[in-house]
Amino acid sequence: MRALPHPSSAEGTAAIVAVIVALAAMAALGLSPADDRPVVGAALIGAVVAALGILVALGYTRRSHSRRAPRQLAQDTTEAWFSAPTLEGFPARELAPLLSGEHPPSPNRLQTAWVFATHGQDAVWLEHHFGLPGDVAHVLVDAAHHHGESH
Repeated sequence: MRALPHPSSAEGTAAIVAVIVALAAMAALGLSPADDRPVVGAALIGAVVAALGILVALGYTRRSHSRRAPRQLAQDTTEAWFSAPTLEGFPARELAPLLSGEHPPSPNRLQTAWVFATHGQDAVWLEHHFGLPGDVAHVLVDAAHHHGESH
């Protein structure tokens, strides 16, 4: 089961600001003299177009950065997280019979869960955050516990 995304506080703030600006624009048009309404309306439309342009540029920048960041993070952490010392004690033999199903977890997911298990996360946490079957998560946690006792 996949968790639903939660809106950030920035999105909520943007929505509130948009409502306030819309109300202020309506008030400005309503309170302006009839002769000045075309000028006030044009100024408001110009301001809205400029604001939308800025938001589009910020969104594009944010999206391009968010696409680059995971790749860079993966390159930076793969070697450190999946080195021989961090994978020492990984229970590959114990997991093999449990991974014969139709859609077994990927080796990367299992190794990442192993690292978290060696850092004290329990089986329920691994099941929830990595979508692992309960028996797989318990094998990882038990092996991590025994591995920690031997070191």
